[in-house]
Amino acid sequence: MEGVIYRKTQSGLDEMITRANGLSVKLRQLLIQIDGLKPVSALVTPLSGRELVQGLMSLEWDGLIEKIGTVPVAPATGKASEHAAANGATGADSGLISSSQIERIRQVLQMCNRAHLQGELDDWLDTTLPRANTELALNSCLDFWNMRMQERGQAANARTYMQQITAILQKN
Repeated sequence: MEGVIYRKTQSGLDEMITRANGLSVKLRQLLIQIDGLKPVSALVTPLSGRELVQGLMSLEWDGLIEKIGTVPVAPATGKASEHAAANGATGADSGLISSSQIERIRQVLQMCNRAHLQGELDDWLDTTLPRANTELALNSCLDFWNMRMQERGQAANARTYMQQITAILQKN
C-alpha cells in the first residue's frame, strides 16, 4: 500500500471546490495531499496505519481518487522520496510547466487575489508561484490558493478560476 500512487478523479477535483460530499477534516486533508505523483508513503497526513488504508479505500470507493500505479518502497527519507518523485521515479511524467503558462496562471490568480482576497496573496504571487514549474509544485500552490478561497467563502469563484487555469495547462 505504501508504494501505491493515487490521483484525484474529476469528482475529486470537484469535491476540492464544492465540498459537496461532506468529508471529514482528516479525509479532506488526505484528498488534498493526493496529487498523482507521490506514493502513499510520501503523503503528509494525520492518518496512519489502518485509518489511512480505510481513508484511501473510502475516497476510492466514493470515486474521488483512483490508483494509477506503484513504485518500489525503499527505506529512504522523506526528502529522498520527494526528490525521486520529482524526477519521475513514480513512473509519471515529470510534468514540467512552461514559464509562459506559469505567467498566465499568475495573471489569473492575480485577478482573483485582487477581486476576492483583497491582495492577501501579493507576495506569494511574486515569490512562490513563479517557481512552481512542475505539476507537483503547481498543485501544491493551487491547493494553497484554493484553501484561501474556501476560507473566504469563494468556492464558486474558485471553480471559475480553476477552469481558466485548466484551459491554460491544456494548451501546449
